[in-house]
Amino acid sequence: MSDDTQPAKLPLPAFLKMLTNNNIPPSKAMAVAGKIYKTHNSPEQLSMLTDFSLESAGVAEKELRKQVLSAVRKAGYKGKHTTGSAAGTSRSATALSGATVAKAAGPSKADSKPQRKRKRDDDLNELLPSRPPDEGDAYGSLEFNEILDEEAIKKKYTVVNRAPIMMAWAFVVAERLGFRREEALSIASVYTEMNAVTKGVALGIYRDGEQRGREASRTGSQPYVELMGRRIPLYQTVSSQWRALSNGAPVAPTAAFSYITRALRQTAPHIMGALRLLAASYSPAELNEKGFSLYAEFRPPSEGWGQKGEVRCSTILALRKPRDEEGEEASPADHLDAEQLVKLESMEPEVAPDRAQQAAEPAPKKSKLKCELDHDEYDAALADDTLFTDLDLSSIP
Repeated sequence: MSDDTQPAKLPLPAFLKMLTNNNIPPSKAMAVAGKIYKTHNSPEQLSMLTDFSLESAGVAEKELRKQVLSAVRKAGYKGKHTTGSAAGTSRSATALSGATVAKAAGPSKADSKPQRKRKRDDDLNELLPSRPPDEGDAYGSLEFNEILDEEAIKKKYTVVNRAPIMMAWAFVVAERLGFRREEALSIASVYTEMNAVTKGVALGIYRDGEQRGREASRTGSQPYVELMGRRIPLYQTVSSQWRALSNGAPVAPTAAFSYITRALRQTAPHIMGALRLLAASYSPAELNEKGFSLYAEFRPPSEGWGQKGEVRCSTILALRKPRDEEGEEASPADHLDAEQLVKLESMEPEVAPDRAQQAAEPAPKKSKLKCELDHDEYDAALADDTLFTDLDLSSIP
């Protein structure tokens, strides 16, 4: 069979643009593409797309499925009505005719008695909230309105320092790994803070002690996620969402969103769109492994702490992973489950061989080993201890 008979394949950027033109957020468009692009990437396949096929592919949100089908129809990929829809229409017509006949027969005895229906909210306490507050609702929106049209963004650039670019990239990577938008923004904020503290310590701006406790320990009980070489400590909220911790306190997602939008200003949709296309060209695991080295390629050049530099969308887009040898488009790939990324179990530290025998001994014998000091050595150790040197103990009763 010749190649001419194969259906024309819709490029991935055009597929995403078709969805975003119908007011589907780019993050959701990427998720939908990861589920259906491989099986519905030609005009013929898109014309056969149905609500059932979307749900079977894993698109669980009913409203999102409606938006996808609407975008496909508006793009001109219209399929024929199926027999199932015709059968549904005939059943609706039958039910309507039956209702008309019943109405013509007159009201029944049951219908003649007025029934007082209990209102759904009769027993609600007006002083209590109807649902947990949504931070996105309180802030207005957490959408960057990314532009995914390569032709429209490749000539755009911005002048900014490195911190907001690193935060924007960390957010895109975290969301690509499978975290929800609020979770990814919180994680990106703490990730950028960790790197800033490390750089500040190296330059002598921060004291070395300020870095302690920032990064989660692999041997502790604190949940964490490894993002581009950093262990971000996490906290799970009542609504089962993850928030990154900074100095023991959860970080709100609105902090990162506000910082990024204020720094990038009118170029935010273009820069975020370019970062999104770059992340989509890598699998989640490979992106997490190579994420920081990619950032080092497109970050703004800087001569010193806080200095601004130029970031071009063309530079970001040029770092995308090329197509494979068979000419296949780099797939958006399915997102990972955030629960699989969060590490909850602590890793036991390795025991040195010379201490293994001592650790295996009974408790009384261990305590005996610890107390094998003569009185002279004990007095010398107390004399060298400076714990109470600077304390005034005269006021203790």
